[in-house]
Amino acid sequence: MNQQTRRIARGTAVLAVTGLIAAFLHVFACPHSNGGAGIRVTDLAGRKVSVPGKVSRLVALGPGALRLVTYLDAANRVVGIDAMEKRMARDVYARPYAHALGESFLHRPVVGAGGPGVLPEPENLMMCRPDLIVAVGMDPGQLDNIQAKTGVPTLGLSYGGIGVWRDEVRRSLCLLGEVLGRNGRAAEVNGYVTSMEQDLKRRTSDIADSDRPSAYVGGISQKGSHGLTSTEAGYPPARMAGARNLADGLGKSGHVFVDKEQILVWNPEFIFVDAASRPLLDQDFEKNRDFYRLMNAAKSGKMFSLLPYNAYNTNIELALLNAYFIGKTLYPERFSDIRMKEKAREIMGTLLGIRPDQTIPAYHSLRFPETGPVVWR
Repeated sequence: MNQQTRRIARGTAVLAVTGLIAAFLHVFACPHSNGGAGIRVTDLAGRKVSVPGKVSRLVALGPGALRLVTYLDAANRVVGIDAMEKRMARDVYARPYAHALGESFLHRPVVGAGGPGVLPEPENLMMCRPDLIVAVGMDPGQLDNIQAKTGVPTLGLSYGGIGVWRDEVRRSLCLLGEVLGRNGRAAEVNGYVTSMEQDLKRRTSDIADSDRPSAYVGGISQKGSHGLTSTEAGYPPARMAGARNLADGLGKSGHVFVDKEQILVWNPEFIFVDAASRPLLDQDFEKNRDFYRLMNAAKSGKMFSLLPYNAYNTNIELALLNAYFIGKTLYPERFSDIRMKEKAREIMGTLLGIRPDQTIPAYHSLRFPETGPVVWR
């Protein structure tokens, strides 16, 4: 998709949601730089960095750095990428930002292997002649090392904790918008995401706890795929959708494994599973059919698949989609106006300028027959 087409697509989506985001733009207004003169900023690692007033050539390193650049519609300035960006899936529902960049982006020079904390090759970086380097997943010492070896200003950015939309990523977008002259776009992205969070909260905040059905989220990926016993306390899409996530009562936060017996004790009314764990769930069902026969959610057809939204850090748009699907599943009357395919086109159009027509490879209802494999439909 060329630049003009992307702008037209984004413009259409933005017009559709103007009423939602206008009230938030002033809240997320980002600081403005001083024109053509260089500026001195503080990055997310707490380092003071002097940045040129005009950045035309950029390298984005580490998990999710290129995604942030793409959100700001500044990927045309990128002159070098991680090898990891070339190796991973580019499907619109795996890494939407990579899909938005198109195949031509794969021809950018490779500056290093990529991955959290993996340093690039200084010589490769210098051959790209960047005005600025931005990096996610590197500590202050590593950032200083890159800057010292290349002589190029190097900014540390952050998503905060894995799998969540934290203040760090909002600040990263503001900082990136400041140094790239994309302040307005940074405020637009931050404001839109907040408007989605507020919309979800508006739909569910007045529901009494006693009226919230119990829910369990399983198959959560953590350094690889896992089975149903892999869950997450504080699972962000469930939290945004106002779900009563049973794992939240464990007194822990983040990823955790539970015993199958605990799932049976909880006997949740609804179960959601990460679609990336489908092969493991299918295998487990073949071995432990009796276990699934004991779960009300499995017996009553209230077990559903979700998109895996963490791939080289958090795909914000997919996390939002999961939240809307969970909300629509638990509280159908309150989300009766939501059509998931339309919502996907709106969210991805606004954040990335793409409007996918593909069927979403998740949000299936799972059936557990007496014979044969799990049916995902």
